[in-house]
Amino acid sequence: MLTWLKQRQDQRQKARSLYGSIVTQARSRGFYMDWGVPDTAEGRFEMIALHLVLALRRLADAGDPGQPLGRALTEMFVTDLDDSLREMTVGDLAVPRHVKRAVAALHERYAAYGAALEAALDGPLTAAVAARLADAGASESLDAPRLSGYIRLAKHRLHMQTGIEVLAGRLAWPQIDGLNATCGRSLEDGGDRGR
Repeated sequence: MLTWLKQRQDQRQKARSLYGSIVTQARSRGFYMDWGVPDTAEGRFEMIALHLVLALRRLADAGDPGQPLGRALTEMFVTDLDDSLREMTVGDLAVPRHVKRAVAALHERYAAYGAALEAALDGPLTAAVAARLADAGASESLDAPRLSGYIRLAKHRLHMQTGIEVLAGRLAWPQIDGLNATCGRSLEDGGDRGR
């Protein structure tokens, strides 16, 4: 019993570390100031969901050891969302409904971004990014191709990390400062073009 409890606490701590990394990266100023992501609750949600999808996909690639951490990370997202809604004074009766919708949206984005990432060309990923952020109120200033390149670069960086690092709760996100529109197109040379 104590061993199970310690393992559960350990998973939660790692998930907290992963989620903190995701939120920090998703709140990078460059996304909002330079790349045209709307700096609204919906825009920030989309950026968190995007990074969460990348992390969950990396954990899924880690096999069986990644599954419990993926569940714990999703639980961390739900807890954070619940807390945020309550801080925004959403009524107690409405919070579960909002959380349920957000979790459904996360699953939808997991499928949409996953399918787009499997495509060889950037078109489907750029379209998926543009569609999600248009729904969040993005204007014509949204640089969807640049964001698409960033997503491919982030995916590449996460997959270059060892499973041990990821399962320990550490993610290596690329710095967005200075990345240009082609940042995701030169992954064969380590994805550092534009840095």
